[in-house]
Amino acid sequence: MRYPNILIDITTTATHRPDILFRTIDSFTERMLTPVIDKCRLIINVDPVGDETTTSKILSIIQLFFKYYHVRFTKQPSFPKAFIWCWSQVIAPWVLNIEEDWELLVKTDVLSMIKIMEEEPDLAILRLPFKPSRKTQKNWSTHYPWTGKYYECPAGKRLEMGFCGHPSLIRSDFVHGTVPWLDDTKNPEKQFHHGEPMLMREILKYRYGCWGKDGEDAYVRDIGREWMAKNGWAKKGSKAFFTEWEKVE
Repeated sequence: MRYPNILIDITTTATHRPDILFRTIDSFTERMLTPVIDKCRLIINVDPVGDETTTSKILSIIQLFFKYYHVRFTKQPSFPKAFIWCWSQVIAPWVLNIEEDWELLVKTDVLSMIKIMEEEPDLAILRLPFKPSRKTQKNWSTHYPWTGKYYECPAGKRLEMGFCGHPSLIRSDFVHGTVPWLDDTKNPEKQFHHGEPMLMREILKYRYGCWGKDGEDAYVRDIGREWMAKNGWAKKGSKAFFTEWEKVE
């Protein structure tokens, strides 16, 4: 199928949680993607975690918000395979990477984000902040300084802090350059910090930033943890390195 004039591919790894998915998509389309919604395509992998009878409901949610979409329902859950499949489908110049359980809290000017990244071709990612922004933006233990346009990851921290799974606007060149080096048996997010040498080389080609400015609150919040606890699902093994889900009593 041809997708004319697609500006943004939205890559989403998901499970059978239609209520969570609705909240996520609704928040991003309303607060970020409205000006460009006719130029967006949703690429979504749905793994069989949760109530699999919701397939039709998930599809109806996708069709409610998007004219263009590419959906895959899998038979075996695998976060690495889901992630790699989504990124392998990208054709647009820009990628909005969001997992299914992040809610966007504030109006976000995606066209301004794109303009800045067009002006700075070595800027690979602008992440949406999950903590309040002050004179610096704290990402775990690292403080990103303000550039006058966004908060920038320190040069010496690019391998450690450049990429994470939080909602981010990403240059498609970065996606195309990194996805061939990802291992589908390992947690993809961790590979961006300790992966194949060729992957590390691709990461070091770019700079990385975080959106927002002094005095603003967090832009996004995780809305999936409560569902996991209530419905008896958990990330198998180490949460930081997980690749599969498991049902718990």
